[in-house]
Amino acid sequence: MTLLGKHRRSSGKVTLSHVAKLAGVGQMTVSRALRTPEQVSAELREKIQQAIETLGYVPNSAARELASNTSRNIVIVTPSITATENTLILNGLQKALDDVDIQLIILIAGKPNWLRELVNYSPSAVILINLNVPLSERNWIANSGLPCIEIGSKQRTPLGINVCVDVKSAVEMMIDYLIKQGYQEIGLLCARQQQAIFQQYLESWHKTLLSRFRDPQLILHSAEIPSFSGGAKLFNEALLTWDKVDALIFLSDELACGALFEAQRKHYAIPYKVAIAGLGGLEVSQAAYPTLTTIQIPYEQLGKIAGEKLKQCLHDAHHSLEKETIQLETRLIIRDSA
Repeated sequence: MTLLGKHRRSSGKVTLSHVAKLAGVGQMTVSRALRTPEQVSAELREKIQQAIETLGYVPNSAARELASNTSRNIVIVTPSITATENTLILNGLQKALDDVDIQLIILIAGKPNWLRELVNYSPSAVILINLNVPLSERNWIANSGLPCIEIGSKQRTPLGINVCVDVKSAVEMMIDYLIKQGYQEIGLLCARQQQAIFQQYLESWHKTLLSRFRDPQLILHSAEIPSFSGGAKLFNEALLTWDKVDALIFLSDELACGALFEAQRKHYAIPYKVAIAGLGGLEVSQAAYPTLTTIQIPYEQLGKIAGEKLKQCLHDAHHSLEKETIQLETRLIIRDSA
């Protein structure tokens, strides 16, 4: 684990009067809109909501709960709760927080107005899992003064505490291993995932292959979520599309194992005809035949460390204002498939 640096965020507190001033209404109107919104016109509610989002205002109920040490809402925002990596992160997070009197609330980022839902929960902290946060939402979180923990890939400008892995170095590590093994034509196969994380993978892919004088154009992408069946489809498409390809990197162990299952069904010898490698280090990679060469990403450990940092933030208000990057190491696991 590497601690890459920390610095403090501004602690300026946004109050009800700030919201009222920006919305052009009285403080009582803002208070009424928050407590009994049905008593305020839709037009005024919209103005007040826009002011809340612009300023990063958090209703006072969160502060009261924190001061009284009663149950606290921690809002987790993620694009998916079914993705294997997110499930593992959530498991680690829950284990670390089992002894804390808090309520974990999960919001799906793909749904409209998730930020408004977040505000309505009056959270004591926000956790973002494998999420590329749009600018307006980033501004609200940054202005709110709430502890924020981003879990997943390394962030250029973290909102708070970034518990992460360097996905660029993970891709580079696998490419270098395959080249060292003598593979010449390497293809990249991927499915739907967060755009920001996918972009980091692609940047590393192109930069690494070009610097090693290899063709970076061998890329196939599926619009489906990663799955075994998706991996099988990508594998068949790769064999039809690329005549000379001798190694395939899948940006998911599920995709890679799907390809291995399909190769076994077709009696296609792996790695003798083509090598297959994955990314993730999931348990299924050990059960596949042949066993899968992969990059292990410590998903559950990311969640555990994030949970420990959250407890520190809730216990120490000053600590919650510090920006910090905690980078965990990835590891190449060499097995039979490559």
